[in-house]
Amino acid sequence: MSQLLEVKNLKVSFRTYGGEIQSVRGVSFYIDEGETLAIVGESGCGKSVTAQAVMGMVPTPHGIVQNGQITFGNRDITKLSKKKLQQIRGSEIGMIFQDPMTSLNPTMKIGDQIREGILKHQKLSKNEAKKKVLELLELVGIPDVAKRYSQYPHEFSGGMRQRVVIAIALACNPKLIIADEPTTALDVTIQAQILDLLKDIQQKRNSSIILITHDLGVVAEVADRVAVMYAGLVVESGTVEEIFESPKHPYTWGLLKSVPNLDSPERERLIPIEGSPPDLFATPKGCPFSSRCPFAMEMCVLHMPKTETFSNHHYAKCWLNDHRAVKVKELNTARSEQLV
Repeated sequence: MSQLLEVKNLKVSFRTYGGEIQSVRGVSFYIDEGETLAIVGESGCGKSVTAQAVMGMVPTPHGIVQNGQITFGNRDITKLSKKKLQQIRGSEIGMIFQDPMTSLNPTMKIGDQIREGILKHQKLSKNEAKKKVLELLELVGIPDVAKRYSQYPHEFSGGMRQRVVIAIALACNPKLIIADEPTTALDVTIQAQILDLLKDIQQKRNSSIILITHDLGVVAEVADRVAVMYAGLVVESGTVEEIFESPKHPYTWGLLKSVPNLDSPERERLIPIEGSPPDLFATPKGCPFSSRCPFAMEMCVLHMPKTETFSNHHYAKCWLNDHRAVKVKELNTARSEQLV
């Protein structure tokens, strides 16, 4: 399995009247062909900004990619011109936006919105493009496609609008699909249908998917690997099994504890993570989670943790994993108490 995308030390800031917000502070990850990588974390941790940077869509002039390398195939996206980025965006990298009602143009018919990208990136006639749009609508599970082609977004339900957004992202057969909270506004039944649809399309086209979400239930169902983000950093990354069965960062423990366990015979009280994320106008010197971590040490407040590696895919940034910290037995006891 070859590597499709690699992000190295990505830093993105936003200039505001109140100062500079350091939204992404050195994020690194990769995704292979045909793989699903989930990026999880609380709202405001930098997930969507990271996706915008990959798409070359960081809002200007206030948003600035200060540092980092984003390699797609054999090209560094950060060094491409706007024209070159437009050629890649939509044709090789597609994006499913969070809110279909605001990402769709209410004044344009659905068919025209899907056809627009096809005409821009592929050498097809209008009739050929329309035929492909009808095929895409069928692919994403929309019935009566000939009628739906000429309808407007307000004539679709929320789930159907989300399917249209997926069709737009798939229009030019992209190698990479970035799905930014694709099921947030949907009920559980429609959410399951959308996830099944994404998995089915991925198998048919061997696409790679970056799934941005805060829902660990979704992650467990569709992802191969997980990157846990907090305060603009990836604090832990690993396979789904490693993250769910052997998490190494207290923030990951807290996220897992906030998910209901439906297999438990007893009703368990969900335990929220106390406190608030740090102020990104003035980022802390040490671990950004130290003010909320029940196991924080003086070292955590003063120094940024180094990266500890546990397997080929699993690593975490936490001083508790340092050999000079608490013994493994004590650490496991602490983790168990946090998860119980």
